[in-house]
Amino acid sequence: MMNGEQRELFSRFPLFFRAMHHPESYPANISHFGIQCGVGWYPIIEVLARDVEFELRALWREQLQSPEKIADMDRALLSGRVPYPTLPVCTDISQVAGELKLVVLNGYMCPPDVWTRISASVEIAVATARCVCESCGNPGTLRDVYWHRVYCDKCVDPAVESDCAISPGSSS
Repeated sequence: MMNGEQRELFSRFPLFFRAMHHPESYPANISHFGIQCGVGWYPIIEVLARDVEFELRALWREQLQSPEKIADMDRALLSGRVPYPTLPVCTDISQVAGELKLVVLNGYMCPPDVWTRISASVEIAVATARCVCESCGNPGTLRDVYWHRVYCDKCVDPAVESDCAISPGSSS
C-alpha cells in the first residue's frame, strides 16, 4: 500500500518514477508494489531521485533541441529495433538482506557519461543506506541476527511499558 510520502516522491520526480505513472509501458515491481523499504530510507531515495531527475530532464532537453535525434528515435521505434527503455527508469526499490536495492534500467538514448553519473548516484544511495536506520532515518547499523536490517538501537529495543509486567507477589 502506498503512503503519502511515496505519492509525494512519485509526483515530484515523474521522469525517474515514470514506471509508477505508466505501468502499461513499464512492467515493473515499483508500479505494482511501490517502494518496499522503511520510511527512514526515503530521504536517501529522494536525493537519488532528485539527482537522476536532473540528469533525465537535461538529457530530454538536449533531445528536444536536436530534431535529428528525435527522427532517429522515431525511425527506430517504427522499425521495431529499439531496445527497451529509451531513457533510464527506476523499476524497483526495496530492502533485501539489510541493503537498499535500487534497480534503474539504462536507456538506449542515454550517453555513457550520463549513465556513469546515474550509476554513481545509485551506488552512493546504497552505501549511505548501510548506516541509516531503515525505520526512523537516524544513524543505524546492520543487525545480522535472524533478520538482516539496518536499525538504530532505539528501533531495535523499544522501551517496554512497566505497567505491563506482573510484579512478584501480586495477585492476578
